[in-house]
Amino acid sequence: MNARDQRNVAHKRRPHRGDLASAALLLAVLAGAPAAPPEAGAAITGSSPQPPETMVPPTATPPEIRAPGLPPMPAPGKGRLALHIDGNRRWCTFPDDRLVRPEAKEGVVDKQNGIFTFGYKFTIAAVRRGDADTVVMLFESPVYRTASWRPASKVGNYRKPAPRAPMIISEGERLPRPKQIPQAPDTLVPFWEPQNRCVGFPERMDFDLDPGTYDIYAAFDLVKGDGSWVHRTTGYLTDIPVEAARRTRLDGLVNMGRGSDRQLEIRSFTLEPGPDLPGPAGS
Repeated sequence: MNARDQRNVAHKRRPHRGDLASAALLLAVLAGAPAAPPEAGAAITGSSPQPPETMVPPTATPPEIRAPGLPPMPAPGKGRLALHIDGNRRWCTFPDDRLVRPEAKEGVVDKQNGIFTFGYKFTIAAVRRGDADTVVMLFESPVYRTASWRPASKVGNYRKPAPRAPMIISEGERLPRPKQIPQAPDTLVPFWEPQNRCVGFPERMDFDLDPGTYDIYAAFDLVKGDGSWVHRTTGYLTDIPVEAARRTRLDGLVNMGRGSDRQLEIRSFTLEPGPDLPGPAGS
């Protein structure tokens, strides 16, 4: 091939200006175009977003009675009453926690495992000797609810009554009374909430009182379905001395035994020595 032929071949291999412009435009379009999404099922390399954390509700725990926080020494002019609690420091209630069940009415069948306990609270009160009309409330817990009224359709107690065959009553006979009153879907029925049926106690509870001689009372009160209250478990101790700047120790007991066996007691007191003078021991 001569030199002229070589020049012609080189000229033919050189791209045209229009071809260069088209190629440049195509590269610009490809560079600015978004990446194609991966096909379904294709593996994605690199870090992938983590799934959102599932919210786990906290575990329901029985309520705990908290001791009132007081400084080590009683307030000026006051005496300190220190209740030390022995036992397993646990108290529980039950759906039917009545002291005395009412007598069964003729023709009416009492419910099995009925719910009559709708809640309870714990209180400690003091009555000063010579002022019996004044009750000093040392501690009152919140009301721990154990049952509520709900529509029968919401708690699974409603059942559509089955069709009944017609009854033939002889002359002089009365229609038999139903054992239970039929329930409509919107009839309010008691619903037991067991998460609050037991409560725990601290090892010690402190209170400040004016000097004097006191009777101390502790009680668990139950609230019934109609909103009224009744004492369920009580304990008390009388003739307890309280002196300014001194500590009177009370020894009590809160214990949950087998079944429905419960103990709530204030057993004894001790007037402990003061800063300067020794104190007598009580009983």
